[in-house]
Amino acid sequence: MRVTFEPGYRTVDVPSGERLLVAAWRAGVALKSVCGGRGKCGTCVVEVAKPTAGVSALSEPHGDEIALLPEGGAERGLRLACMAHVLDDVILCVPPESEAVRSPPRKPYTVASIPPAAVVSHLTVDIAGPYDAPQRPLSARIEEALARRAGKRHPRILAPVLGDYSRAPAFDTALSVTATLFEDREVIRLQPGAGAGLFGVAVDIGTTSLVAFLCDLEVGRILGVRTAANPQAAYGEDVISRMTHIQREPALLTQMQRLVVAELNRMIEELAGAAGIRAKDIVDAVAVGNPTMQHVLLGINPEPLGRGPYLPVFCEGASVRAEHVGLEILRNARLHVLPMVSGYIGGDTLAAVLTRDRDFYRGRNLLVDIGTNGEVVLANDGRLTAVSCATGPVYEGAHIQCGVRAAPGAIERVWIDAAGSVRTGIIAEPRRRGEPRPVGLCGSGVISAVAALTAAGILGADGKFVAGSHAQLRPQAGGHGQEMLLAPAKRSATARDIVLTQADVRSVQLGKAALRAGIEILLKESGVAQLDRIDLAGTFGNHLEPNDILRIGMVPPVAVERIRSIGNAAGDGARMALFNRYHRRRAAKLARDMRVIELTMRPEFQDLFVGCTALTPGAVQPLPA
Repeated sequence: MRVTFEPGYRTVDVPSGERLLVAAWRAGVALKSVCGGRGKCGTCVVEVAKPTAGVSALSEPHGDEIALLPEGGAERGLRLACMAHVLDDVILCVPPESEAVRSPPRKPYTVASIPPAAVVSHLTVDIAGPYDAPQRPLSARIEEALARRAGKRHPRILAPVLGDYSRAPAFDTALSVTATLFEDREVIRLQPGAGAGLFGVAVDIGTTSLVAFLCDLEVGRILGVRTAANPQAAYGEDVISRMTHIQREPALLTQMQRLVVAELNRMIEELAGAAGIRAKDIVDAVAVGNPTMQHVLLGINPEPLGRGPYLPVFCEGASVRAEHVGLEILRNARLHVLPMVSGYIGGDTLAAVLTRDRDFYRGRNLLVDIGTNGEVVLANDGRLTAVSCATGPVYEGAHIQCGVRAAPGAIERVWIDAAGSVRTGIIAEPRRRGEPRPVGLCGSGVISAVAALTAAGILGADGKFVAGSHAQLRPQAGGHGQEMLLAPAKRSATARDIVLTQADVRSVQLGKAALRAGIEILLKESGVAQLDRIDLAGTFGNHLEPNDILRIGMVPPVAVERIRSIGNAAGDGARMALFNRYHRRRAAKLARDMRVIELTMRPEFQDLFVGCTALTPGAVQPLPA
């Protein structure tokens, strides 16, 4: 079925029954989908412009969709892209308010100086003329000149490189050539004369978001950064959902790979244009992500990660040609994917560890990256031990009644003052004036709400609402417990009450218990009784308040000033591996040396998990010796 999006007239062919949200991503149309395509936020509104005459081009809207549309919207041809399925050719109009704002991230990276020693380099040589005796082909003359300059190493020139060079203006008359070398042994580009600069791109492929950094590899400088939602979210907000889709329909592996690569290509094209270069001038790339994301990027089935014994198909770092995965940079450039440590500890965790200073390794310090999985690395006098905890998607705002992604309109902080008034902090839309209207709770907002309600005595240590403790505490519709009203419908952008339910609190308890129980086993196994500091990595960790996570016992007790957010450490580590080849070797060594504790093999985990559900600060019941 042919789907066309206006304005811009972008067209894509999709199979019958495909969701409009997926069609939009495939067409390169970025629609708002704050809830991750789960039919909760009502932000992905499109309008049917010209359906096929006499035929219903889309599936009929049902009650849940109609309730999220503006009043009378279904009659006017408005639909939610996440809930409408394509049945025939259709033309759609995308209103401006439905377009996703690709704004700069709230804190995409940490500025750090990285000495450049890239895996790619330039070598400019003078070559013999075509009439010089003895007469030789151009390739032989270039190879001879390179051999004189390169010493013992004799860089190889492959036929595709010569083919690209032969299309350059005046290629056959230039008497100087600049070769771009990969690891000083292979020529990946030839340019007449002095040649262009050295540019690379580092990408952090998260389950929910993508970050790309365009870098100048000669001076070690960031030229630009772009962020976007991961379009694979159309197949589920967590990696387990996506693996399940692939298990049921193996062909979706190729589709998910194409979706994420197409979005990366769009981001790279924007970065290159803003920097005044071409995407084809980018000669090196590094990617990091969790094991599932790295498998999918390389076109490798991640399904074994979702069933016992949860082993990856591969763990080694990979270096493939960019064109192999469809990355539209210099086609002979390499894409380097950092190694994985286990089925749930991937290149993103290794990249984060790369960024830690010497004091981190010398002391007893914890690195915590909280997402759908919580990856925890303990440094204990130079020894690294890691554990992965199945915290669930609650920290991404998923499986929460009013949960949304950390995007404009999401509540990220909740306060209850001495008078009992509820106040909220909302992520603002860049360049838009006025107080933002909330659409729901993102992960940091959920944690902040639970911590604030616990401190105010509205939630007990067991996670149950205390009846009559607040005027905005009320019975939940349908008799499923109580809920706390955080923002009334008249203040919200969705015209619905934004609430925290008893089930939401339970989800927070389960996620935090999994993380805390994993940390406790990690500390006991390593003989560590007291931590020196805790580093919180990732976008989610960057926006957590240390007091909040201490108050509900998400991490072991330490002085609040010893908990610090370190930004997008995975993105930082990816750039380190891009700028300096030494860090790629470090990552490989870290992967070999890091010990992993598998919680599924620990019989004591379940009892400890139950004890960690309490919303209390301080130590948990100690494990038996």
